[in-house]
Amino acid sequence: MAMLFLSGLAMASYFLALCYMLMTFISVSKLYATRHKNASMSRTTQLLLMTISLGCLFRTATFTTLCFLDFQHTDASLSPLSARFQVPDDTPHAEESDLSFYNKVVAVLFNLPDYLFVSAYLLVVLLWAETFQSSRRHWFSADQFHRKWMVFYLIFNGGLYLTQVVLYGLLFLKEDGAIAGIFDNDAGTRLALIPSLIFYTVAAADLALPAIILGTWMYLSVTLSGFPYKSVHAKAKLSKVGRVALVWSLGRILYSVMILLTFTKGWFNTEKDTVSMQSMLLVALFVLAEITPIYSLLDSDLLMMLSTDDYLPLGDK
Repeated sequence: MAMLFLSGLAMASYFLALCYMLMTFISVSKLYATRHKNASMSRTTQLLLMTISLGCLFRTATFTTLCFLDFQHTDASLSPLSARFQVPDDTPHAEESDLSFYNKVVAVLFNLPDYLFVSAYLLVVLLWAETFQSSRRHWFSADQFHRKWMVFYLIFNGGLYLTQVVLYGLLFLKEDGAIAGIFDNDAGTRLALIPSLIFYTVAAADLALPAIILGTWMYLSVTLSGFPYKSVHAKAKLSKVGRVALVWSLGRILYSVMILLTFTKGWFNTEKDTVSMQSMLLVALFVLAEITPIYSLLDSDLLMMLSTDDYLPLGDK
C-alpha cells in the first residue's frame, strides 16, 4: 500500500494559498514603490524584495496547485489532499507511474520556495551586516566589506541551487526503487534517500545561517566597538533591522526544526482523526515561520529607513 504525498492538508492549502497571494501582492507593490519612488534604495534591499516576491509567488503557486488537485479528485471521491488515501498493491503499472510522478511533483512544488526563502534570509543577514557597519563612524572600506559579503552570497547561493538541481534531477531521472516515487516503506511514513536529502538540505542551510549571524555580530562588535554611532537615526535603524533579522532567524529555525521532525517521524501524511489538528498546525507553522517574518520586513517605516544607499557611505573615506 502506497500513499499520496502530503495528503490531509484539507482547507489549509486553500487558506495558505490566499495568504501567500496577499503577501505576493504586498511585496510586489513595495518593490514597485521602492524602485520608482526611492531611487537611492540599496541594491541589497531591492534584491531582497525581489527574492521575497518570487518566493511568495511560488508558495502561492504551490498551494493553488494543491487546491486544484484536491478539487480534481473530489468528483471521483478520491481527495488526496483532504483525506488519507492509499493505493492498492495490484494497481496497474501506468497508474503506479502516474502516482510516482504526482508525488515527485508535489514534493518539488512544496520544496522549491524553501530555497528562495533561504536566499532571502541570507540577504536579510547581509542587510543587517551592512546596516551594522554603516551605523558607526570608522575608516574601514565599505566597498570591500560589501564585495566580500556579495562573494559569500553568490558562493552560498550557487552551491545551494546546484545541490537543488542535482537532487531534483536524481529524483526524476534515477530509478532507486522508491515506493510511489518517494517513499521508503509501504506505510508511506518514511521518505526515500533522495527526497529526504532535498528537505534536509534546506533545514541544514536554515540552521547554519543563525550561526553565521552570531559570528558576524561578534566580529563586528569587536571590530567597531571603539567607534561611535553616526547619529541617533543610525542607531534606531540598526535596532529596527536587528529586530527583523531576529524574527527571520527564529522563523527559519522553527521551520527547519519542524521540517526535520516532520520528515523523520512521518508527519507529512495524516490520519483521519487528526487531520483538523495537523492542518491547523501547518497553517500556524507557515504563519509564524514565513508570513510573519515577511510582513515584518515589508513594514513601511523600515523601508523608509532603508531608502538610502547602505553600502557606499558606510564610512568617511
